[in-house]
Amino acid sequence: MRRSEPRLRRRLRGLLALALLPAVGLAAVPWTALDPALREVLAPWRSSWNALPEPARAQLADNARRWAAMTPAERAAYRTRAEAFAELPPGERAQLRGRYADWEALEPAERQRLLDTERAYLALPEARREALQAAFEALDPDARTAWRLGPEVGQWFSGLRPLFAFVPVEERDATLEMLRALPPETRETFSGLARRLSASQREALRRDLLAAEPDARAALVRSRAGGQ
Repeated sequence: MRRSEPRLRRRLRGLLALALLPAVGLAAVPWTALDPALREVLAPWRSSWNALPEPARAQLADNARRWAAMTPAERAAYRTRAEAFAELPPGERAQLRGRYADWEALEPAERQRLLDTERAYLALPEARREALQAAFEALDPDARTAWRLGPEVGQWFSGLRPLFAFVPVEERDATLEMLRALPPETRETFSGLARRLSASQREALRRDLLAAEPDARAALVRSRAGGQ
């Protein structure tokens, strides 16, 4: 049965805030100062707009500007993608949101490096691309998601991956985020420490790092390394 237009519109507006890449450098403004076209797109947030945190208002306004600037064909293409996204199982939608968040968390230079790699891949002969795709599919799931750490950190973690092969599935994203955020010198100390620890000690360290405040993790790694 065809989805009702109001319901579809609500979904699309919600997805607009999640899925469109935000522009940068545009400040948040009060509701009355928004262009009428933007107020129409942002209507679901009218009653709470002025109470939203400024970063949230800025991102929503920027996303709405991008929507307003789209051509009819671009909007139609986006609606198609949004409908397909809405039909995915909740688990898959959560995974896609996680990947999008990981992409946004990468440094601009890291994102550019990955885009350059993609362009180089697409320029290869078809047979070579198929061979690389087959090799990629043969990797374990964790290795296939190494890009989420960024090129530099992903390469660093590749040597440690076997030592953390049994991290619970529900904690893998948080563990990857924690490792990506470690300063470079702390990552090197962590590498040596992880190789010296037993499996149970590594797991205890991982859990303690996840439980610690981000600013305290470097000191925790140094402390554990000093005690070995």
